[in-house]
Amino acid sequence: MRIHTQLIGKFIGCVLLLLAFSARAEEVVYEGKNRIEIPVGVYVTSLYALDIPDKKFTVSAWIWSTYDPKLLPEDYKFYNKIEITNARSWSIIDTENFTIQNDDGTIHTMTKFVADINQDWDIKYFPFDQQNVTINIESVELDSAKIKFVPDMKNSLLSDNLTLSGWSLLPIDIRAFDYKYPTNFGIQSGAKGVYPRMSIVIPIERHGNRIFWTYFLGFFVAYVIISLLYFFNETMFESRVGLIMSALFACVGNKYTVDISLPSTDVFTLSDLIQVASFVIVGIGLFSSVMVVLLTKKGLQQLAYRIDLVVTWAVIIAYPSVIYYGVLMAPQ
Repeated sequence: MRIHTQLIGKFIGCVLLLLAFSARAEEVVYEGKNRIEIPVGVYVTSLYALDIPDKKFTVSAWIWSTYDPKLLPEDYKFYNKIEITNARSWSIIDTENFTIQNDDGTIHTMTKFVADINQDWDIKYFPFDQQNVTINIESVELDSAKIKFVPDMKNSLLSDNLTLSGWSLLPIDIRAFDYKYPTNFGIQSGAKGVYPRMSIVIPIERHGNRIFWTYFLGFFVAYVIISLLYFFNETMFESRVGLIMSALFACVGNKYTVDISLPSTDVFTLSDLIQVASFVIVGIGLFSSVMVVLLTKKGLQQLAYRIDLVVTWAVIIAYPSVIYYGVLMAPQ
């Protein structure tokens, strides 16, 4: 009876797990008919406060749309029927919010907003990284059965006055699609949980040369110190230990600084590669020093000398080679 109960419990667990995986938000293609197309464009005026540890940035931009008021609810103004889904907070600037009636009867709205946006930074190749700063605009109330966003690519731009210290700004990209939620929010008609969304992507590339040397200077100092061990023979063991401890402190201090500046991630990054390689050569330096002393005490000075020479040159060549390989893997 207990075995049957356990089997039933496992079966129910597997079913719930499958349901959890199937019931997730995702991008879809909604094949609705007679959807109202609403052209939407954006002009980004400022981008600042890129906070990598806190995973956010701040943006201000103009967003506009053109629509036929006869086809939409009476209270529809575009700006009052959208949300920025990946924003921590956002607000419309009331003094910079305009509505224009075109000669053909359509309405054109222009709205300026400021938003703090959540951003999952890709730090795999930091500081030679590229980021896609993304703003997700989604329809509220009107789902994909009623409307469809169409990007105004011709007029969507970054401001000529927009600069980002330490970064290069690439041309803006906009992609419109339908986004399906794992719930219909209790609505029994329409698209049932599918809403039009538009992703505004601003690609940026970091100028990483200076950051590379300043952020990881402690690790590189440790490499120089370990490379000098060869010049201290077995009779200067205490001096070798002092150098190794200095290299270790340099690594620990630099690691503390880097960990504060970068968010945690489950991806093995260029920063991780430099840190691991640096601690490894410190360990190798300690191990080789102990081996040299032990071999010398046994009267094997020549063997100790050869081991010390091989280890030293292995560290001198291998460490920068590994770091150079990691840098070459960066997309820039």
